[in-house]
Amino acid sequence: MRNYIRKRILIMIPEFFLITLISFFLYSLMGDPFAELRASPYIDQNYVSQLIKSFGFDKPVYIRYFMWLSQILRGNFGISAVTGEKVIDLIKRAMPITLSINIFTFTFSLVIGVLIGYVSALKQYSFIDNFFTIISYIGLAMPSFWLSLMLMILFSVKLHILPPGGWMTPGMESAPILARFLDRLKYIIMPFIVLGFGGLTGWVRYTRSSVLEMLRKDYVRTARAKGLPENKVLWKHVFRNSLNPIATLFFLSLPGFFSGSAIIEQIFSIPGMGSLIIGAVMNNDYMVAMASLIFYSSLLLLSLLLADIAYALLDPRIRFS
Repeated sequence: MRNYIRKRILIMIPEFFLITLISFFLYSLMGDPFAELRASPYIDQNYVSQLIKSFGFDKPVYIRYFMWLSQILRGNFGISAVTGEKVIDLIKRAMPITLSINIFTFTFSLVIGVLIGYVSALKQYSFIDNFFTIISYIGLAMPSFWLSLMLMILFSVKLHILPPGGWMTPGMESAPILARFLDRLKYIIMPFIVLGFGGLTGWVRYTRSSVLEMLRKDYVRTARAKGLPENKVLWKHVFRNSLNPIATLFFLSLPGFFSGSAIIEQIFSIPGMGSLIIGAVMNNDYMVAMASLIFYSSLLLLSLLLADIAYALLDPRIRFS
């Protein structure tokens, strides 16, 4: 197993550099981020020239890539061309907000979705199965931005019980912990419903399909023919083996765990990683955009490694080579 992990890590290194190379060159096609400053008659062009030189835009794109990569490897993610702040400070400020929203919604949707999918598969074609199948199809087909707008119209415009967006009421920063928690709870209810409902329906469908496939396996019929208790057959032979594809999807979903809430954060004006990335792309703030790419690329590669390891740990038939 150690040799396998070592080989996988060695493979991840060239994959990481290839991702950064392709992404950097593609992002450079978006154009010059200082074009508006060049065209403005109210800005000193000497100052603009200094900015261009400090960011390396007076050099060819391949030179800029190696300059940027050398800085990244030394832990320097640069400075935002829009705000002038250090990129690492922007990420440190936005990351806890995204984590606080997504950890709870992801855990809730995963646990509840797997349990509902398992029960639904065991009671195939029953009322419970049909009910959750309809709900799942609705959740998978419903656009998250549409559901967000409908919730805002209902709870903010019509009922006036929840704020339409934001993260905290101004002036609550110095309030007691309980008061800050209750205040913030009002702002995350609607994002939680949107993110949790979308994730929940997906896990229900995945789990149901996996469990139904396991129930038709020969070793399950053999276990029942041997006289094993039904609870032991369902737990040891059906549920555990049905977790193999679920584990793979779980780790492959981790990058989406952060990036999937980008649109929701933008709609509800939540200052998390999603809003930070969208703002960086829209404003051509390439330092922030590329730093975010590094984060998500590393998370994806790590997720693939963890998925391979977890798959083998769950299934004893798999051997490392």
